[in-house]
Amino acid sequence: MWDKAYVINLDERVDRWEWMQGQLASVGIKAERFPAISIRDLAELPPPPALQQFLLEVDGNGPDFERKLWATWACMQSHLAVLRRAREQGLASVLILEDDCEFEPFSRAVLVELEKQLLNLEQDFLYLGGTLKKGGGYSRLSKNVYAVSRVRLAHAYMVRSSVYNRILEEAPESGLPLDWYYSEVLLPNIRAAISSPQLAFQRVDDVSSIEGVARVKKFRWRLFWRRALARLRYS
Repeated sequence: MWDKAYVINLDERVDRWEWMQGQLASVGIKAERFPAISIRDLAELPPPPALQQFLLEVDGNGPDFERKLWATWACMQSHLAVLRRAREQGLASVLILEDDCEFEPFSRAVLVELEKQLLNLEQDFLYLGGTLKKGGGYSRLSKNVYAVSRVRLAHAYMVRSSVYNRILEEAPESGLPLDWYYSEVLLPNIRAAISSPQLAFQRVDDVSSIEGVARVKKFRWRLFWRRALARLRYS
């Protein structure tokens, strides 16, 4: 389904890498650790003014603004570094995971189905999980694959070589965080899809490297029943 998989992980977050190894083993994914680019690595590559202005408009100039700005930029640079490596290695596709990615218990079974279905689909981009945004398309391509045009979050996704160059050229100049660039600029113009059911979520009760606070679990009945049905079907 993909030629290689990488987990982006900061050197100081050994705990996350150890946790991710257990997650990967549980769903049968073989992945290499990719050292994340940290804020201190970017002294000579500061965030562009357009990104700073965007975050000011979205979040305001709070006490943690500078840290969030640099962390957002470092996050993008880490993802782009993975894509550069994939391009250099001549990989036809690469799976990119962040180290706070948590898989559903039924993921292994669904991944087997996805691999079969993607053989007949020419998708440039596949999310294993993400937040569907209003105004975006969502249409069925196969049993477990849906075409999408607006999705946020970038914690678990596959990219094909058909869009490596485009992402590497456009994303740093977009003035947007990486997941916003994907959602608002890239996805409407490529063949993008998401797995159904979704397989990967960002881990809650763990401090975000960008936000600097722990994500709090929010209970939603629709999501609860959707996940419960998927567990019954695939577990």
